[in-house]
Amino acid sequence: MDNPHLACAPIRLGPEPADASVTVVAVHGRGQTPQYMIEFLVRRIDDPSVSWVLPAAAGQSWYPNGFMVPFEDNQPMLDHTLEVMAGLERSLAGIRPEKVVWAGFSQGACVACEHVARNPHRRGGLLALTGGRAGPPGTDLAIDGDLGGMPVYFGVGDSDDWVPVSRVVETADVFAAAGATVGVDIFDGRDHEICDSEIRRAAEIIASAGAR
Repeated sequence: MDNPHLACAPIRLGPEPADASVTVVAVHGRGQTPQYMIEFLVRRIDDPSVSWVLPAAAGQSWYPNGFMVPFEDNQPMLDHTLEVMAGLERSLAGIRPEKVVWAGFSQGACVACEHVARNPHRRGGLLALTGGRAGPPGTDLAIDGDLGGMPVYFGVGDSDDWVPVSRVVETADVFAAAGATVGVDIFDGRDHEICDSEIRRAAEIIASAGAR
């Protein structure tokens, strides 16, 4: 079956990856486009040395249902999505992995988590802004690999309608067990958005990867 996401070219901003201090792959959420990430992440980080890669989902959704339903309920789109993420990573093969940070918001954060967890190695970092690993309750979320101290950051609101805190904590735990250096912020009463505190943490991780 054809992959509709492949018809949507990613947006690239900033210098070419080979000339950048760090490259960030930033994945938008459901009902959004790369413009959301440009407005609420790229412009707020405001670092001209960063190369940004912003993939776009067909129909503004990476897969049709919630991230905690049975895997088959999101197929074939989940596999299509992971194919796109793998292709983006291959396109950056000339860049040291420690200079590449993966980021996402909401559904995009779940996508970034799933891609990194299924392809575990040391990257520059992972920024999961309201998201976690996919799968229904009881899914074995363990990561089969060594992340080598990779910085991973999770931020989530304490009563988010889409992403339960419990799944974010579960995901953080399995990343830590796989050797990541993990930070988690749980925000009281925060809306489904990227807040200023998350931007500060994201900027720190991006700057750290750029300095490697």
